[in-house]
Amino acid sequence: MADINQWFDSIDKDRSGTLDVKELQAALALGNLVFSLKTVAHMVRIHDPDRSGTINFQEFGALHAFLMNMQASFKYFDRDRSNSLDKQETFQALSHAGYRLDGPAFEALFKAYDPDHDNVMGLPEYIAMTLVLQSAAKTFQAFDSQRTGRISLGWDQWIYAVANTV
Repeated sequence: MADINQWFDSIDKDRSGTLDVKELQAALALGNLVFSLKTVAHMVRIHDPDRSGTINFQEFGALHAFLMNMQASFKYFDRDRSNSLDKQETFQALSHAGYRLDGPAFEALFKAYDPDHDNVMGLPEYIAMTLVLQSAAKTFQAFDSQRTGRISLGWDQWIYAVANTV
């Protein structure tokens, strides 16, 4: 935990005790994890339960654990050691993580996170995709109070759900 604390302190350029989206984006890029500002903002939203718009050290610890888990999953399912996941490897990784998707849903999701259409996914794309799945699952569960696996949403609820997913 001391190493993470030192890393957090080195990222916290303004010494506020919290990390904003730009500080986090720059730090991740140093570790060869290059994400759009939108994706980093999504990371912060998911790991910011107090909704401050920044992450403190404790929240950073949860984000760090998430990123380490995603990297380990990516590495494990990258069976051919190509530093990318093909469709089958991605499907297996998501299934192992508990995301049960049918074929068409998986194809649509994969296509959305494979913008160059090369049918492989790098680590940043895989992490961005799992962030959306994590948010989608959490939002779906909030509307599925009876735990039936089905929800009915009005327009405003749909917009709320989408805004909390991306």
